[in-house]
Amino acid sequence: MSETTSIDIIHTRQQLRIESLARRDRMSSSERKDFSRIIIDRLKSEIEAGYEKTDVPSGIRTPDPGVRDPLTFLHCYISFRSEVETRTFIEETLACGVRIVVPVVEELDGNQFLVHTEIKGLSELRQGAFGLEEPVERIPSLLDALGAVIVPIAAFDRSGTRLGYGKGFYDRFLHGLPRAVLRIGLAFSTQEVAHIPILPHDEPLDCIITEREIIRAEPSTSI
Repeated sequence: MSETTSIDIIHTRQQLRIESLARRDRMSSSERKDFSRIIIDRLKSEIEAGYEKTDVPSGIRTPDPGVRDPLTFLHCYISFRSEVETRTFIEETLACGVRIVVPVVEELDGNQFLVHTEIKGLSELRQGAFGLEEPVERIPSLLDALGAVIVPIAAFDRSGTRLGYGKGFYDRFLHGLPRAVLRIGLAFSTQEVAHIPILPHDEPLDCIITEREIIRAEPSTSI
């Protein structure tokens, strides 16, 4: 990929991000609340259904839909501003005995990165970096048994390509996880775009849940 092409792609992605977030921000609070509830109901069904067993060494899902494991350990973002609301999901899921880890933005020597902390409830939170709610206690959690990561989305396309907020936190995080861990994105349908040009660091999602549907992604390799 030439330097000029890369710059063009970065510019296109930034425009898509800005336009998609503007559409999301224009939604009324009642729309966001109602649509979030629909999305969370779909997400809970996915979690309760579990996921197909995998060939652990290779991290490739087996095609046997009749063999499923429960999802009992999840990584989930805490909703912020106009994102799909996850607080109710976190509370209800914890009440069912599912373990949940949330992301925390830390900084060391000028470099920002995610730390992943297990929580027992939302009363353990305080406002942290960027105005995000974060656990008061920062105890990094082992993620060996993690079944799924639930990520926020700025914009998405039907191939599973996701734009976040431009920091690359989730791409780096997902890249370090076994491919068997499910990658679930939550978004409103208004955030869908026709095509997001990909960059080498992009980590595709397995599915994207909106108020209209569950999109089972088939990643694209085209730019």
